[in-house]
Amino acid sequence: MPLPPVPPSAPPRLAHLQRLRCARAVEQLESATGLALFHRHARGMQASQASAALLRRAERALAHLAGEPGRGAGQRPHWLAVPLARGVSGAQLQTLVALGRSLSLSAAAAELDLSPAAVHQRLAQLEQWAGRALFIRSRSGLRATPAGELMLTSAKRCLAELAQADEELSLQCGRAIGRLVIGTLPFSTGLLLPRAIEEVLRLYPGMQITVIDGTYPALLQQLAQADIDLMVGALRPQLDHRDLAQEVLFRDRLAVFVRAGHRLAARKALRWAHLADAQWVLPMPDTPAEAVFLQALQEAGLPLQPGQLRVNSAVMMQALLQDSDRLALMSPRQLEREVRAGLLVQLPVPVRTLRTIGVVQRADYLPTPAAAHLLELFRTMGRELSR
Repeated sequence: MPLPPVPPSAPPRLAHLQRLRCARAVEQLESATGLALFHRHARGMQASQASAALLRRAERALAHLAGEPGRGAGQRPHWLAVPLARGVSGAQLQTLVALGRSLSLSAAAAELDLSPAAVHQRLAQLEQWAGRALFIRSRSGLRATPAGELMLTSAKRCLAELAQADEELSLQCGRAIGRLVIGTLPFSTGLLLPRAIEEVLRLYPGMQITVIDGTYPALLQQLAQADIDLMVGALRPQLDHRDLAQEVLFRDRLAVFVRAGHRLAARKALRWAHLADAQWVLPMPDTPAEAVFLQALQEAGLPLQPGQLRVNSAVMMQALLQDSDRLALMSPRQLEREVRAGLLVQLPVPVRTLRTIGVVQRADYLPTPAAAHLLELFRTMGRELSR
């Protein structure tokens, strides 16, 4: 817990007690991390490399609680004047996250192995610091207020910074441990992600990497709340989220695919007009792939047939292609193995518009060494795929 500075006019006994508390806090941190945070000598104490790394993450964590992420270097930290940032404990933040996840006092208490009364007490303290209600109580459970949603996001980002501090300090102890969660959008990461992950795990064998699929809006929300660390996939022209930033890796073309033996696969001089009556497996609405598909239809002067099938899974789309006469617009890079195996065929109709594949992260994200290496691998592979 951050300690208030001792006023110059403070009684000697108070100053002595504050110094004892500070020394005890340093000893507890060094015991927890297994590292020397300060070098002691006759003239005093000097911060170690581990101390500098921990301080950087701790200040970022507290800045999230004070609502000031991205504070410029050298500026006096605003969190010193924010009661929540000065007084909150990790256990209280974990309680808030558990409540936000379960929306139930009893469920949060069971998750944390606490009594409902203890959870209620922690919530009351958080609401006192916030100066407003964080949840609305009802017979059906809890519902986060706008203030509760903001504090929940701040708490998750704070805890993420502290987890990253653990990862960085473990590296200084010679242990490559940590956790990295990557959100992926369908139909866009097949060649990019597996190779990069394998290389990271080779260098950081103790890392736990989790890859989850999701829709664009859902993954953006998870990224903003620090539930995931990175999002990889097809980018939108504009990212309407001031807390997030996107980076282009490469541009990918799409093509029309059918099963081997399809009547269109053997047709000579194939044009879009020959696809007028075709049944499709369509991309999901409001996706870059759908925009490419609709533009191709418009350029060919073809209407979109009613009653089409939409799929948000690459595996399901490939299965539907192989077991039906439907067509689908997919990336040739993603289907190289299926084409080589003679399962699918690319039709020779032009698709001129490209998709942009990239990575999205929080604008103030400070990657750990493992995450930084993964991002650099993405950039290197993106350059290779752009050739």
